[in-house]
Amino acid sequence: MHRIDTSTAQKDKFGAGKNGFTRGNPQTGTPATDLDDDYFDMLQEELAAVVEATGIVLDKTKHNQLLTALKALFLSRQHPFADIKADGAAAIAEALTNLGLKEAAKREVGTGAGQIPDMSSFTTSYSEVGPLWTNPKSAWSRGADGTIEQWGTFSFPVGQTGVNVVFPIPFPTRVESIVLTMADLGESQLSPTTMPAIGLSAPGVSRTQFTARMSGPGGFNLAYIAKGR
Repeated sequence: MHRIDTSTAQKDKFGAGKNGFTRGNPQTGTPATDLDDDYFDMLQEELAAVVEATGIVLDKTKHNQLLTALKALFLSRQHPFADIKADGAAAIAEALTNLGLKEAAKREVGTGAGQIPDMSSFTTSYSEVGPLWTNPKSAWSRGADGTIEQWGTFSFPVGQTGVNVVFPIPFPTRVESIVLTMADLGESQLSPTTMPAIGLSAPGVSRTQFTARMSGPGGFNLAYIAKGR
């Protein structure tokens, strides 16, 4: 591309080395700028190259081909990236690759297969009667896949061999496991003769509660973890 450079061009009209045109002035004998084939060939090929770069065939009956070509070559500012979407799946995939986006950027938010859960998919709650470890407490958490984990502590009153423990929230479908352990076992209870046996009563297990059993005199606390869906 070049600026007009015929002998009658107006020198440095737009700055040093930036010639322009003049209409001339007959009164002063200043001629109008002559146009030559070099200049018109340059204009023709510069403009035609833009149109042909998009695969459009030049058509003398159409006066919007340059605008059509520019729209095809540049992204829309009115609807950012809408033109890439309109180009189809291959264009979208190439754009994501060029941006360096990995698989996570292509995933939907949700809890289904191939989806990425957001923080609303993870819920939890905790409550306690008091700050001491021996005070009754309970908690639960729900994962994105629907798995629920519940835990807490409870006490066996002296002389009582069975206790019904209500889960913080019901399991919607089933209980999958319950684990019991001593929460405040004293050193004097660590021998086989004094340490009570603890366990679950199978008929007492449901989606809302379980029944714990023990063989000792009572007066101690247990901790539990239950998992299910």
